[in-house]
Amino acid sequence: MTVDAADRRERVAGLMSGLRLLTVRPALILGLAFLLVPLLVAAVERHRLGAGVIELGAYQFNLRPSDEHVLGTDGYGRDVLGMLSFGLWPTLQVGLVAGVTASAIGTFLGLLSGYARGWIDWTVRGLADVLLGIPVLPILVVVAAFLGSVSVSSLGVVIGLVAWPFTTRVIRAQVLSLRDAPYIEMARLSGARRSGILVFELLPNLLPYVMAGFVGAVSGAILASVGLQILGLGSFGLPTLGLMLDAAYQGGALSRGLWWWFVPPAALLVLIFVGLFLISLAVDEFANPRLRKRAT
Repeated sequence: MTVDAADRRERVAGLMSGLRLLTVRPALILGLAFLLVPLLVAAVERHRLGAGVIELGAYQFNLRPSDEHVLGTDGYGRDVLGMLSFGLWPTLQVGLVAGVTASAIGTFLGLLSGYARGWIDWTVRGLADVLLGIPVLPILVVVAAFLGSVSVSSLGVVIGLVAWPFTTRVIRAQVLSLRDAPYIEMARLSGARRSGILVFELLPNLLPYVMAGFVGAVSGAILASVGLQILGLGSFGLPTLGLMLDAAYQGGALSRGLWWWFVPPAALLVLIFVGLFLISLAVDEFANPRLRKRAT
């Protein structure tokens, strides 16, 4: 076995060992539970209740929680539990689409910028610095107002297109520290193409940072989408937690004491953000050698 092959095998073994350690992190398990359990309950409730419970005027307006309506009804005659069940997945879908979009763009540009250097690095770094210095929400407000009502996936893509600079900065910094490593030099001397070095040599060592950027982009996208919908912008094709809060605000639920209209979606959003935060802690422990050593 050559030195290059042995070194690559050792790095892969180290990565797999780290992934096994990641899977037993209590924070990761608890964070996933905070996300997966509500999704499972929502799927069961959607099947049990049916889509009729979220139609306008399906029930009497503003019914308090009861045996028939566990979380009551809102000011439009819709079952609140049904709205939560049908609105949870679209809310998460916005974050997942934005996370994939931002992670893909950020990882590609970070790899290219850190490895190629020169004018490519200068251009990518300058664009990322400019976007990082501009508040994201005003940009999204302008874009959403220009596009009008868009689908959940389209809203996620739009958010992802302005959320990639942070991932790019992190990936670029790591590539700069690895580009002159011995195994990268061995790959160059062996005639490996630049694309092969980026994909097969550098990217596997950057997966924890890609994962961390993805989780951060998901939580940021969900928060941004909720903010847009409360402002009356964004996606209106499907019920989401943001639209529930917007409807509660427009209907004066807080001033009228209709707590069951706005507390459940707000509490579910808090649960989602806590779950994503716990997942990010576990991923950060895996990505940061000092934290990983302290936790073991």
